[in-house]
Amino acid sequence: MSQTTPALRLTNLFLTPGTRTRKDPDAVFDRLVARATRGRTPLSAEYAADLDHLRLVLRAFAGFPGLSPLGWMAGQALVESRVRNRAVVGDLHARHPEIADQPVEAPVFVVGMPRTGTTLTYNLLSRSPAHRGPKLWEMTHLGLAVDSGTEAALIRRTRKKYAMVSRLSPTWDTIHPLYAEAEEEDTFIRAHSELHASAVPVPGYVERLRTFDHRPDYRFLRDALQVLSYERPARRWVLKHPANLFHMSAIRDVFPDARFVWTHRAPEVALASLCSLAEAAERLHRHPDAVDLAETGRTWLEIMSDGVSRALAQRAELGADVVLDLPYERLTGDPGTVLPELFGRLGARWGAEDEANLTAAREAPRQRAPHQYSLERYGLAPDDVRTAFADYLELLPALPRGA
Repeated sequence: MSQTTPALRLTNLFLTPGTRTRKDPDAVFDRLVARATRGRTPLSAEYAADLDHLRLVLRAFAGFPGLSPLGWMAGQALVESRVRNRAVVGDLHARHPEIADQPVEAPVFVVGMPRTGTTLTYNLLSRSPAHRGPKLWEMTHLGLAVDSGTEAALIRRTRKKYAMVSRLSPTWDTIHPLYAEAEEEDTFIRAHSELHASAVPVPGYVERLRTFDHRPDYRFLRDALQVLSYERPARRWVLKHPANLFHMSAIRDVFPDARFVWTHRAPEVALASLCSLAEAAERLHRHPDAVDLAETGRTWLEIMSDGVSRALAQRAELGADVVLDLPYERLTGDPGTVLPELFGRLGARWGAEDEANLTAAREAPRQRAPHQYSLERYGLAPDDVRTAFADYLELLPALPRGA
């Protein structure tokens, strides 16, 4: 299959004049902040300081020689959406102080490397009647509850926005389809993620992520969830994003009663799938000759192995009652047993609606082309991965295998 589409080539041609602003990414960042905050309460000191880390991301986009015109537009959109989220949520909290009284109790974070069953687990947990996860349209248009007609219009706008990704990438719908009405990853709300590096290299930003305090970003997540809870039915929040695995201690500091469901699978399978996702993102954001698959493999082997090592240290501190393990073999081999068991461990009830959700989730992959990937495509061998994940591989044999 071709890795580019005529629509992608035409889009890059059309957007070429807009690349002139790459010369001064700091000025672009300042304009994005000014536009997002215009007419709203100024950003709090914590919100502003935390967002300033995104300058590094925008600078990295602007400075990457192989960036395509679409890549520059997408980099600005990524940053602007995160700035706008902060502006909207801060303004709503200032105008409606009672929003801060909305409880976010015992949230569940589904964590684990991609292709380890996180999506199935997240969908089943978040769609249970007493639970909810943030939907893509809600994160794209953060705000208070709206009437059904306005909601339908926002869903249509969100669907139109993300349909562009499907037209420009021949593989995106196979790897990670985006549905406006469906629950999605909380990275669409928060500012920071190691997965920003899937578009262009952002080494300075990724290095900062290893050491800076992530709690402000998760405090913002809490503030946003309170906005999404206000004047809506009270339900338990369920969240998902692969990089949340690396920051469980920070999450627990902000959400003291949070629980984690860590899905597990052989890292060589998970890493190959992640590299495939990164390749699709690179081909959207870069000129064709700037996609280096061997570099993709090296980058994500380092990011993921380092992050998982840090997660193992945090796991030891948090304890078994906080981090619940879910091996992929159990999840796919006997989901009708393991998922009700997981619900019980989380203090949730498994019922007829959950059974129906499970049936629908098991049917969905059959309606899409299979996602195909291999380590070798990215210059990696299984032994490379096993060496990098040696400490994680020591954990896997100890995980429960039976019902």
